[in-house]
Parts: sequence; structure tokens; C-alpha cells
Amino acid sequence: MGKVLKGYGNNGEDHCEGARYKNVFATYSHGCLLPKNPEVADYILSRTLERKYGKAELPALADGLEGSAHKYMEHRLLHS
Repeated sequence: MGKVLKGYGNNGEDHCEGARYKNVFATYSHGCLLPKNPEVADYILSRTLERKYGKAELPALADGLEGSAHKYMEHRLLHS
């Protein structure tokens, strides 16, 4: 699902974390994944709606707070 900025990830070699199999997403990440990663939340929501209703497009929502939270955590992890 993503690349680990600090730590080892799934296998200690490629720095990848999480997995996706069909419609199941899994991660061992600590903390709130979706509120701090609006792109991941949007992706999961769009796949869910598509599965239920067919091709659908969501209107864009303001995600300034979520983007700020993501940038804060990224900075905190890279500079700790």
C-alpha cells in the first residue's frame, strides 16, 4: 500500500508496508490512516461506490485540514 519512510516495512528489505488483495486493504501502520491520507480514503470510497453502483465520480471536497495533517506527519517522521 505504501512506502515506509522510517522503519523496515513488511519484510525488512523493500520498505513497503501493507497489502491489497481484491477489495481487502491491510496495514500494520499505527495511528489514523484515513484522516491523514485523504487520497487513500478517496480511493477506497470510490472503489466501494463503484462496486455497489457501477462507475461513479465523487465531487471534489475541500481536504485542506487532512492535507495539513498529512504534511505534518510526513515532516515529523522525516525529521525525528
